[in-house]
Amino acid sequence: MKTIRLPLLPLLLLAAACPMVAHADDFPTTDRVEYVLECMAAHPGKQEYLYKCSCTIDRIAQAVGYSEYVEISTALRHQGLRGPQGAAFRDPESVQAMSNKYKALQAKARTSCDIQ
Repeated sequence: MKTIRLPLLPLLLLAAACPMVAHADDFPTTDRVEYVLECMAAHPGKQEYLYKCSCTIDRIAQAVGYSEYVEISTALRHQGLRGPQGAAFRDPESVQAMSNKYKALQAKARTSCDIQ
């Protein structure tokens, strides 16, 4: 029986590329749609934002995995809660850092997708 020897470099490159491809596609469709609808609501009456907002969530999905997206977007979303319930999202430095990371990520994505 003959042993087939494959070149190592192409296999390593393929293995390195696979996590990036899976990483960009791990966002559920419902979460992408929710993001686009919220984004479009902020720009009422402008159909072009369907494409711009879709572009934005695609850029975000390329930059972070879904579990990290949930963490950092939740940190920002709930910082506006008042009272003791909101303190868990306003006060800890780690949560503020997550919120700031999401703001920066979203700003970069919006800029690259031509959203002012």
